[in-house]
Amino acid sequence: MAYIDAQYRFSNAQAITASAASTNLVDLMAVRNLGDGRPLWLIVTCTVPMTDASSDSTVAVTVETDDAAAFGSATTAQTVGTFAATSAAGTRFQVRLSPFATAERFVRLQYTVANGNLTTGSFTAFLTTDPDRWTAYPDGLTIS
Repeated sequence: MAYIDAQYRFSNAQAITASAASTNLVDLMAVRNLGDGRPLWLIVTCTVPMTDASSDSTVAVTVETDDAAAFGSATTAQTVGTFAATSAAGTRFQVRLSPFATAERFVRLQYTVANGNLTTGSFTAFLTTDPDRWTAYPDGLTIS
């Protein structure tokens, strides 16, 4: 399994029922050895399936950049993909991060919900240099 650095994680089982930004952002001035000369890959995984009344919701994921952490003038740098309401847990997008996605100091993800009223749905997203070695597994916790 590939190593996941917390500095490169955008979302960790982040619940998405309405449009929202990722809970974390990457400050390109703070991280060191980002990719270390190797291509960076963005992995976005549905960790809890989405549910809504008519199964017509979607969640589109984009990469945004800005020169300020508040993202007052965010720019969409790359489109990742769109999850359908019927996406099972473990469904993922694996995309090579565009060099233009790191043109400004801060990088985050934007989750855009359309076509329905989501009641559940969670996503985990992070950067890695070795996407084929990472596999999503259930957390193994049983809550009674």
